[in-house]
Amino acid sequence: MTTEQGALFDKRTYRGSKQQSFSVTPPTADMTVAQTIPAYHAYLSSGAYSQYTPDDFAADIKRLAQYTAAKPLNELTTGDLQQWISELKQTMPPKTLNRKVSAMGNFFRWLTNTEHVLAKNPAKAIRAQRVTAPLPDILFESETNKLLAAASNDPRTYLLILLLLETGMKKAELLELDTANFDFSDKYQPVVLMKHSGKLVFKDRRLKLPVQIVPVYEDYVKQYGVTGTLFPYTARTIEQLLNEARLRAGITKPVTASALRDLFVVRGVKRGEKLETLLEKLGLARTSFDDAKKKYGRLTREAL
Repeated sequence: MTTEQGALFDKRTYRGSKQQSFSVTPPTADMTVAQTIPAYHAYLSSGAYSQYTPDDFAADIKRLAQYTAAKPLNELTTGDLQQWISELKQTMPPKTLNRKVSAMGNFFRWLTNTEHVLAKNPAKAIRAQRVTAPLPDILFESETNKLLAAASNDPRTYLLILLLLETGMKKAELLELDTANFDFSDKYQPVVLMKHSGKLVFKDRRLKLPVQIVPVYEDYVKQYGVTGTLFPYTARTIEQLLNEARLRAGITKPVTASALRDLFVVRGVKRGEKLETLLEKLGLARTSFDDAKKKYGRLTREAL
């Protein structure tokens, strides 16, 4: 069966993926921040970072470049950077500010540790502000069943929700899935292989899937003519599909990829799985475990 899809389901395009024909000048200590941005963007685009990081971090460093103006890198001090952060605090929420601090830290580590342009890292002592986010409003089991029932008439939405609920994968990982990532050689023990590259290879993992996902997957691939990329859509389309299912189910709570990732952990704890095992299934870095344990510890206590 052929299904027509409008602009809403156009294949996604990745920012920062266009081929560049110009040469990139390596950074030097007497350059300004602005002069190093093309080389920094090329470094971020080398495959060691997620698809969104190059443009996002480069945009943050452009903000820094506007502040430091013509001052060369080797004259920048920790005080200069702290003053910039102080000015941003006046108009920027903590979470957004933290990303600016993360980008700045990455930028100067690149200059000192990778390019060896600076002998001393002026951003080394600057840390992001700890932000305690409010706990997400997770679905009850009855609401989860309503969501699945509402999605069951479309194999695309049903498969999407099943994958997020049963694996806890991130939306970015979902969009990278390929049909080759699925191993259904034993239909009673289906698995999905989560693959990454560069610095993210530590997130590689093999996740078990429920048996009922196999016929849903097969229906989806056949009905939508899928080959290669499993969900060739934009991140916005994914969230729209989830929201449409939420509305059909009559659910008032948010239903997003992130909310279903949190729900995966809560359901796992209810089934008796250890929290640390679930965090490993999420693909979290060990350095993130402490914060994640606090968040999910609070969340699972409320759910239980």
